[in-house]
Order: sequence, then structure tokens, then C-alpha cells
Amino acid sequence: MLSFTRGAAGFCIALFTFAPGAWAQEALTSGHVGRVQDWSEHHIVFTRDGLAQHPDLIYREPRVQQQVMQRLGVPNYGAFQSADTISPASHKSSPRDWSQALGGHMNADAFPAKYNFYVDTTPSCSTDYVVFGLTNTNGANLVGLNNLYVNTTGTGFCTGLTAPTALFAYNIAIQTGGHIITSPILSLDGTKVAFVESVPANGGIASAYFDVVTTTQGGTLTAPVTPTGMFNGQLTLAGGDTHSSPWIDYSNDVVYVGTDDGFMHKVTGVFKGTPAVDPIGSGWPLLVAAGLHMSPPVLDEDLGVLIVGGSNGDLYQISTTTNPPVVVNSISLGSGLSEGIVSAPVVDVTNDSTFVVTADDGVSGAIFQVRTSAMVQRSVGELGLGSSGSPGTALTLYEPALSNDYFPDPSNGVMTLCGTGPSDTSPYQYVFGFNGTLMKEAPLFKQQLSTSTAARCSGWTEFFNPNIGAGGTDFFFFGLTQDCTSITGTVASGCIAEETNLTPASVSAAVVKATLTGGPSGIIIDNYANPVTYPEASSTYCTALRLNAAYKFTQNGLTE
Repeated sequence: MLSFTRGAAGFCIALFTFAPGAWAQEALTSGHVGRVQDWSEHHIVFTRDGLAQHPDLIYREPRVQQQVMQRLGVPNYGAFQSADTISPASHKSSPRDWSQALGGHMNADAFPAKYNFYVDTTPSCSTDYVVFGLTNTNGANLVGLNNLYVNTTGTGFCTGLTAPTALFAYNIAIQTGGHIITSPILSLDGTKVAFVESVPANGGIASAYFDVVTTTQGGTLTAPVTPTGMFNGQLTLAGGDTHSSPWIDYSNDVVYVGTDDGFMHKVTGVFKGTPAVDPIGSGWPLLVAAGLHMSPPVLDEDLGVLIVGGSNGDLYQISTTTNPPVVVNSISLGSGLSEGIVSAPVVDVTNDSTFVVTADDGVSGAIFQVRTSAMVQRSVGELGLGSSGSPGTALTLYEPALSNDYFPDPSNGVMTLCGTGPSDTSPYQYVFGFNGTLMKEAPLFKQQLSTSTAARCSGWTEFFNPNIGAGGTDFFFFGLTQDCTSITGTVASGCIAEETNLTPASVSAAVVKATLTGGPSGIIIDNYANPVTYPEASSTYCTALRLNAAYKFTQNGLTE
């Protein structure tokens, strides 16, 4: 695997030394800052050379700082430095991790959020936790699990336990029928969770509220509590929130989120102050387009703009520095039967590039590279038939993942994601390379993942673990909703899948997989611990789409 050079490492270490940092600022007010990994982690990317031109991003944007530490190979916990590395997928005979019945599940494009209390010492059984926002309207629908590092024999790092425990279990239905259908987000100190509470139409029009709760009030999975002191702020009574997970600007303690009536909202004082939805005098909310369902937004901190996709297939650039805010530019990318742009854009904040996916651009499914500052197309890669057939099939294509090698030098990196077959809707993997920072329009390779035209593929999550394998291992995770037989030979009910170390020279990819009924929700990654020293501490988390349960799989080999 390629990695940042020693010179780049010195450059970044100097920045860590002299920059105050979002983490450091938060520590001064809260007393502790851990590491948050949520849906947004891999929607902000950068390159080594680009970061040298925008060094302030390393302390203004915690997502950049976290990735620099990881991709430099700086161990997440100091004790890992003396641990022996292991080869990828070499521990398949180790004890299983766990699944935990929840009474509900997450949607296909909704992600759990993971909090690691310590960033420089051993994992914590009590304070590390993962939170799930569930679609059920009764019972526990916001659940935080701790004692994560266990297995079914009771011999894991959190010894004596065979399953995780409930750190908190809330019924968040402040409004009748309230539930969670997008991704939750966490404060940097792990003490608060924020999310959108969606309320079904019940014969009328759906509504949406923005909620903030603490993580210390207890409850159990079978006897959840209604949180007290919970902020519940009305976003809209004229539409719900189908896809738009909230984006937290940690530097300014501000959230941006869209609703299905076509408005983009701003919430201030989210974690460190008194929350306020669309404060008077702020100019928010902003009408983007009437009746528009929006993707999760992504903030380009350097340009001061939000990038957000719409159900009409348009991609929008919204200024966050003007009062009132305005839609500065837009570009039409999608059409037809698809839901337009559902997944959040992936924004390279150092190279003026945004990557976005649509299931139908009028010709095929497509991955676009757009110039962020001007909303003009740089490149487009076809992803098979998508929804563009005649008659077409309505389907959704989700976010891509960039390889670790993109960060030191995009020419050595790749981008991978799912599309369909060239003439049917069976799921295919596509891998694209780069000329400099420009995506090549022809895929380096593609491969069929299932022969079923009814099977659907999830978005992809990439995670580089510097402590697994010689020089580290670059993991790619995704899932299929059904009929994984062409890649497993046995699994017909859905699966979670893993590939490793994709490069421009790859002509195919070996797939490791595990059964998961209905396929996974969004997949979140745990940390980059060495599994020899800390068993079960480098894992993935998701729910199953057709089972009301949470699952933990090891990164290396998907043992469960």
C-alpha cells in the first residue's frame, strides 16, 4: 500500500503542534474529546498536496484531522505500536463477534455513529459506544450500545460478556409516531446525540423535527425511557425528511439539514449552546426548490458552501456566508424514474472537486465529477443501465468510496461503487482511476456481483487500517439485498461484503462476505486497533434491512 511520505508526515505533525485545532478547542470547554465516526466521515476527502495548499483545514475540520492521523499510519492507541501486525483475513477461525436484537432497523442509506472515548490508549468497554437511530415508532428507537468488544464465547476484550449492553435506550417520540429514518450525529465529546425525528403523515402531511439528547439517561431495550431535557425543534410541518441526514459544522456548532418540502435549514448552538432552528434574522430556512427531497448536505469549509443533491437530479451549491443564504449555482445531472441524487456528495475540499451519483442521467446510471466552486462538469463515468431502460426500473445508486492511495497521489488511487449491468439491473461493481485529480471516464474494470436483477447494492465504505497487514490494509465494505450466490455460492438472503487493496492495476477483486438477511444499512467502521492486541476492537457496525437487529463484524474477514 502507498502512504504519505515522511516529508508529508513532518508537515502534518508540525500542523498538529502549532494549530489549536477543533479537538483542542472542544477539549477546553468539555474536558474531553474522543473520536467520532459517522455517515459524514468519508464524504470529506483531500489530497496530500492539496492539504499543503489549505493547511488550516487540518484544524478547522475534525474529519480531515482524524483522517490524516489514520492515513499517516499514526496508531489510534499508543500501545498498538509494539503489537505485531497480522495478514488480512488470516483470523477467520477466531470466535464470533455478535448480533443484538433491537426491535427495529435502519434504512439502506442511514448509518450508525460510533464514539471512541480514547484516542491514545486502550479501548474502553464502558465509554466507547455505537448509536442506532431506528425506524420503528414504538419501543426503543434511539439505542446506544457499549461493551462492544465481546464475542459469543465471552473471551473478547470486554471479558465475561457475550453480547453488548445498552448504554441508553430511548423512545424519542416527542411527537406522535416520531421515529428516525436518517443518520444520527454525535458531539465531539460523545455526550450528546442529534438526529431528525420524522413524523408520518397519518392521513395528512408528514413533519420533521430536529432533536438533541444526552447519552446518560439509561433505559433498556425492552423498557426504553423518554428522554428529559431533550431539545425538540420544528423543522417543517409541510414535509418529512426522507434522506437528508444532518451535517454538523463542528467549528461553528451549526447543523445543516434538508426537508422534503424543498427547504434547507440551519440549527445553531447544537452541542455547545442552546439549539435554535432557523434563528430569526439568520435568513434561514432557504427554499431550494418546492417539493424537493434533498440528499444529506456536505459543507466545503474552505469555500463556505453547502453541496447538496435533489430528487430532481440537480446538484446545488448554497452559500453559508451570506444573509440571507442563496443558491449560488446548480447543475442538472439526473432524470427519469430514479430518485435523482439520494446519497450525499463526496467533496474533495482541497482540489475543488465533488463526486455525486445518480441512477439515471438520461443515458445510464452515472458517477459525476463536478467542479465545486463553479458547478460545472469535469468528468462522468457510466454505471450501466441504471434506471434508464425502456421501460425503466426505479432504483437508487449510492455513494462511492475512494482508496487510501488517492490521498497521497490520486493517480495511484481508485474510486469504486455499484452500478448495474450494461443491459439489465443486476448489481455490478465499477472501479475508476484518475489522471491527476481528474477521474477517468472509462472504468478500469467492472464485475458482476449478483446475477439477480432484483438484488440491490448498498453504498461503499472505505477504511484504511495501518495495523493490519504489512504496510496496512485498505478495506472496502458494501452489501447486497439478496441473491449473493454469484459471489458466495451459498448465500441467497443478502450479505455484507468486503474487498481489500484495490489499485489501478486491479483487473478484478476478491470478495469476502457474510450472510446478512436483506443486506446491510449504512456501514460504519469502528477504529484501527490491532486485533492481536485488542480482539474485536477493529470492526464494522450496521443493521440488517430485513431483521430488527444490530450486527458487528470484524474488519478483517467479516467474522461475526
